[in-house]
Amino acid sequence: MKIKGIKIKLHLSTLLIVALVGFYSATFYSSLIPDASIWELILVGLINGVIIIFSILIHELSHSLMALRYGLKISEIELNLFGGVSKMEEEPKTPKSEFKISIVGPLSSFILGALLLIFLYLPIPLPVWVLVILFYSGITNIGLGIFNLLPAFPMDGGRVLRSFLWSRKKDLLSATKVASKVGIFFSYSLVVLGFIQWIFLGDFGGIWLIFMGFILSSAARRSYYQTKSEVKLSNVLVRDIIAQKFVLPYELPLIDAIKYYFMAFNQYYFPVVDAGKFVGILHLDDIKQIPIEKQTEYIVGDIAKDLSEFPIVFDEESGKDLMKILTQMDKKPNIAVVKERYDQNIIGFIDETELINALKF
Repeated sequence: MKIKGIKIKLHLSTLLIVALVGFYSATFYSSLIPDASIWELILVGLINGVIIIFSILIHELSHSLMALRYGLKISEIELNLFGGVSKMEEEPKTPKSEFKISIVGPLSSFILGALLLIFLYLPIPLPVWVLVILFYSGITNIGLGIFNLLPAFPMDGGRVLRSFLWSRKKDLLSATKVASKVGIFFSYSLVVLGFIQWIFLGDFGGIWLIFMGFILSSAARRSYYQTKSEVKLSNVLVRDIIAQKFVLPYELPLIDAIKYYFMAFNQYYFPVVDAGKFVGILHLDDIKQIPIEKQTEYIVGDIAKDLSEFPIVFDEESGKDLMKILTQMDKKPNIAVVKERYDQNIIGFIDETELINALKF
């Protein structure tokens, strides 16, 4: 399913959210109505479970639609065990856009929660089980909004904090570093709280907090590294990343390419030339597809991939643009052909490994 061109992906683990919310909402209903029938409990649990999935989708759609307004591309929205995530292909470009994209998610949860609770005060006679569903889902949405506003980067609250620090410091990397540290602090606070809840209070719900804490801690570190990489690569040109490579003649026997090139030089792939022109790329993975006993039957040109299968990047583009191109490739190997902007001559090739090496300096 797609909404506004955004693919909606429902992970199988989402069913666990439906089950958990359904169980707790049915338990809540049972505490209010002790003589409730099994069918009422199932109905209350199932409807609340579906509503929470719909709520998470609304939350993530709010982020995505706001991001689209600021020219950012959203590849997909994935709903999973931990809620949902809008997969932006690049970071917001200004503190203002970061703030609006981040805050709109919790706001949508608050609004949805308030709308559900308002129904309780309307002069409309409703069955008790419907009133309980409205109350439970309303409170759950408000809780979802509050939880997401915790300053635990990269959650919404952490991104709001980063937008404020970014605006003050005028430095995205510095703001991300501080927000990540705050996020890690809150993550480990959840872990400690989870252990207290589990070990000292005997509540197994603490295990969930422990799990969430470690996941958020990892996400905070990963997000900081990603931002650091993007900032650094923004200041590096593609032509500065190109490394010199040996090339393979099109007519060279494959067995000789393996023996005298792949085994002799530290390269996973080689450009292929024919009559002085680049015509393809031979990668080690291509060779692995050929049975050893048949490798003597081929020449390099037989199995090399045509250059048309690889994206083109120009020498004056930034390393950040190159990273975006490589990560968006549908097929491996992730290699880009580098051309000069004006005369369109091929001047080199870059893969993910060489891009990562550029981050070391």
